[in-house]
Formats: sequence, C-alpha cells, structure tokens
Amino acid sequence: MTWRRLPGRSVGVSAVLSLGAVVAVDVVVVRVLHGADRPWGAVAAVAGVAAVLIVAAVVAYDVTRLRVTRWRLTRDRLELRSGVLSRRHRSVPRDRVRSVDLRADPVRRAFGLTVVRIGAGGHGDERTELTLDPLTRAEAEALRRALLSGAPAGPFLPATGWEDLPSASTSTGPGVGGRAAVDRDAGRIGGAAQDVPGATGWPGEGRASRGGPDGREAGAVKAEAVGAGAVEVGAVEVVARLRWSWVRYAPLTVWSFAGAAIVLGVLYKPLDALGVEVFSGETAGVVWDWLTERPWVTVPLVVAGNVVAGVTGALLIFVESWGGYRLEREPGRPGSATASGPDLVRSPAADPARRDGRWRVRRGLLTSRSLTLDEERLRGVEIREPLLLRLGGGARVKAVATGLGKAEEGETEDVAALTPPLPRGEAARVAARIAGAPLPEPLPHPVAARRRRVRRALAAVVAPVAALAIAVAVLSRSGWPWAPEAGVWARAASTEAWVWGVAACVTATALAAALWLAVAGYRGLGHALGGRHLVTRSGAVVRRTVALDRSGIVGWTITQSYVQRRAGLLTVSATTAAGDGHYDVVDVGCAAGLELAAGAVPGLLDPFLVPAGGPEG
Repeated sequence: MTWRRLPGRSVGVSAVLSLGAVVAVDVVVVRVLHGADRPWGAVAAVAGVAAVLIVAAVVAYDVTRLRVTRWRLTRDRLELRSGVLSRRHRSVPRDRVRSVDLRADPVRRAFGLTVVRIGAGGHGDERTELTLDPLTRAEAEALRRALLSGAPAGPFLPATGWEDLPSASTSTGPGVGGRAAVDRDAGRIGGAAQDVPGATGWPGEGRASRGGPDGREAGAVKAEAVGAGAVEVGAVEVVARLRWSWVRYAPLTVWSFAGAAIVLGVLYKPLDALGVEVFSGETAGVVWDWLTERPWVTVPLVVAGNVVAGVTGALLIFVESWGGYRLEREPGRPGSATASGPDLVRSPAADPARRDGRWRVRRGLLTSRSLTLDEERLRGVEIREPLLLRLGGGARVKAVATGLGKAEEGETEDVAALTPPLPRGEAARVAARIAGAPLPEPLPHPVAARRRRVRRALAAVVAPVAALAIAVAVLSRSGWPWAPEAGVWARAASTEAWVWGVAACVTATALAAALWLAVAGYRGLGHALGGRHLVTRSGAVVRRTVALDRSGIVGWTITQSYVQRRAGLLTVSATTAAGDGHYDVVDVGCAAGLELAAGAVPGLLDPFLVPAGGPEG
C-alpha cells in the first residue's frame, strides 16, 4: 500500500471552525475600540483584518499539517506519520487493534468527513491510540472493516483520486481510482479494481478483477467473497435501537442536577463577551435582596426554575447523544485467526466456541458517533444502576473491553456506554446477548455483611452527632449561646431550644438515610459463577452488576481487614486487562470467596490453597 494523504476538504472544516474564534476576538475588538470613541468605520476595518488573519493562520496551519501527515495500511500494520514541529512515525500492529471509533461533528458531516480513533492499548492510554483527523466517510468505513475483520487491506481501501500520493507502482489506467460506495446497513463496500505490479503476494491485494461481467472475483477469503469489486461482510444483527419512550429516564440521571449549570454556562460566555457581568458583586446583591424580601415565594420559584432547567438540559443531552441509536452485531469471518496479545489469556474455563464478531454502537443527533469493538477484545459487560435510575426501574449497559479510549473534553457520555438509560429488563436482555450466554442470578452474601454495613452507618452518623452534642453542652455551661439584649449579653434560651430542635431533625434524617443505604448496599451484594462468566454485584448509590469473562481473568487479589477477619468475610478481586483493571466480590464468606476464585480459573490458586480438612485432607 502506498502512503496516503488526508482529505483536502479538511481545510474547509478548519476555516469554518475558526469562525468561533473570529467572533470572540471581534467582540473584544468592538468593545475596546468603541469604548475608546473610535469611528465605526475604523472598528469594522480592524475587526475585518483580525478575522482574516485568524482564518488565514488556521488554514495555513491545517495545510501544513496535511502536507506532512501520511498514513498507510499494510498487511501487518497501520502506520501514521505526522507532526508539524516534532515529526512522529507511529505504527500499530493490526492484530493489536481493539476498537475503532468514528466521530463527526456537524461541520465535518457537512463536508463528508469523520475522525477515526484506533484504540490499541490495554486501558485506553492515549499513547497507544492513533487518530486520523479526518478521513472521508468511505475511507473511514472501509478502514474500520479492514482493521477489525482481518481482511486484506487492498479491497477495503477505495481509491480517492487526488487524495492518494502518486506512486510509480500504482496503475492509473481505466478502472482505477473510482469512488467507493459504502452501504453500511448491507455491509458492502464497492470500489474500482486496482492492479499493482509487484504486489506483496498478500491474498486479495494488488489483483485486478478477472471475474464475471459484474466485476467480482473469488479472492482468498471465500466466505466473504472478497474481490476488487465488492466485500460481502454478511448480515448485520440489530440487537437494540432507540425507543423514544426511554427519554423518560433522562431526568433520572446526573444531568438533571447539572442541567441548570449547563444552561448558565452556555449563556454566560455570550453575555460576558457582550459586557454583561453575570457574576458581579452588584448582581449577587440584587439577587440576594430579591430572595430575602419574599422568601416563601422566591425560594420555591428558584427551586422550580432549577428543576425545570435541569430536566430540560437532561432531555436535550439525551436527545443529542442518543438520537439515531443502534446497537449492532456484525458477524466475523469464518476461519479467521484468533487474536493474540498479552491481554488475551485463555483459561481452561473458556468457551471453546470462537467469538470473532464485532459490536457497533451508532448514536448522535448532531455529532455522529460510531464505536466498533472486536468481540475477541470484549472481556465482559456491566449493568449500571444509579440510585435515581434504579428507583425508576432503569439501568444502563457498559462494555468491559480492552483498548477503549478516554472521553474527550466536553464529552457528556462514557466511552464504554453501549446503551442509553433503558428499562431494567431490556438492559438485562442486551447484556446477556452481548455476553453471549445467559447470566446466572447472583447469590446473596452472609448476614455478617449486613451487620458490618449497619455498624458503619451508625458510626458515620452517631459519632459526629455525639461529638457535636458534647461540644454544645460544654459551651452551654460556659454561658453560650448569648445574644445582645438592651446592651447586655443575656442567655437566649429560645435560641438554644431552636438549635437543639434542628440538630435533632438533621440527626434523625441522616440516621434514617444511612440505615436505608446500608440495607440497600447489602441487598445489592451478590456473586455467581456461570459457565463462562464471573458475576459480581455491589453498590448502594450506584449498583454495578459485572459479568466478567473468565477467560480474561489474569490474577486474583484477596484482601481481609481486621473487621472482616472478625466477621469471617473477605474481598476477592479479579484482575483483568480490561475496563477498571479489577472487579471486586465484596464481603463474601471466606470459604465461598476462595471456592469462587478457585472455580473461576481452575489451577490458578491451587498452590496457595489448603483443603478444609488440613494438609492431610
């Protein structure tokens, strides 16, 4: 494969995006020059010159970046050369690719471009990611399929005319350089044939079509009919798609509390640019006076306004983030080689059936997002139930996989999220389908785990309250609280009674909430061992049910605190190269926890275990 350039349309995208900086700078210029009593003609001229300079600088930088950036896909590797000041040559083996993330904001979508992020690290380290910013939609889709299917590179990469670097070994005769057509739903990519003399011999690359009238050729990959004319990937299974009734769960997420802050943040920048001081001392004084004059009217209005703004913000974020959502499974190629790597440890408990498909999440109303995960890299699935969402009967599904990148600045959704908030039953169905096997129901933990949580709740509430009560009693004996009355400091008994009443109400409320959370946390504890998965569940505020693939467990960490030893409990942590890196079975019985670890990965803990009957047993 020859080295390829990034599309020249990127210059237009940069020019459009630079208009945001132009507006901000011109507003400042107008404010400064108009405040200095400059004529409007001079103000307009300076603003125009500033706008031209900004756009020209951004375009010049992008042109330079495009000239020095090259990429290519070979038989074994994806390579990228980039850097304006500091030149870099990065290379990722194709069998190390974990995920491919396609993302296009409205401007890039208008230009037919998308940003491609290729993840190849164990925990989404940025140094192990390659970013091609941008590629055309056809190139991005073809590259995604080539990287995750293990198919030959040639038939997947459509020739794009002037965007390819000239090469003496590339034929420019008729039938070469045609534009590829990508049918994402049918899983087909069509393009013109290429004839590359002196090809590397990799099946399917550098061969012209010699097939029938339709231009197809039976290449090396028989099951996919890979030829120069088309690539058959197979039927795509749609596992879940957006139902607008799920929008009722949006107010039950954290964005309901952050919605008002988001609205104020969006309004603050343009108001501040126009010279309106939103958070000045004078504004705060006016708001405070307005609140204190009629507190019984203004306080409910402020609370209601925040609730309305928060719910509105949560609904808008849900619609923008999950509009057009679809979760699909693309079948893999029969007979494809099993992926390899240090994070793909196969244990005897692993299911012998190969899972070589791909999971793809498509979503986004304005900014389109497409994340593809190789099923071989999937190490499990997680059902997450935050408190409000759980009370409303909802849940979310996340992937436990290697190579997922980190969320970008300003991103409102977790990169590993596979579903929006949806009904709990639907989340369980999707999780079982992703896991590839029915998930067993978690077993409850010993009663000692509940006693431990109740004691912690009592200690967390009673100890501070007792300390505060002792302090207040000591101060009361010394003559506190005092209040000025007719110039003489006298004892204010009514104030003391009011303070004690408020303290009692707060203590009772906190104690009830702590005990409820303790009981809810115990009810959330659970573990199970299935044929292919280790299931662990925990959490009171955020309940997490994780089904971890037993073949992805590479080690165990067993911890036991002093209190756990007295209660006959311990915590067993399964170490893996995916997701959080470890998943805990919290406060399980000693015998049950050790049996669970020994049964999940047979042979791994045998050198460290002693039978219950002693060494002779």
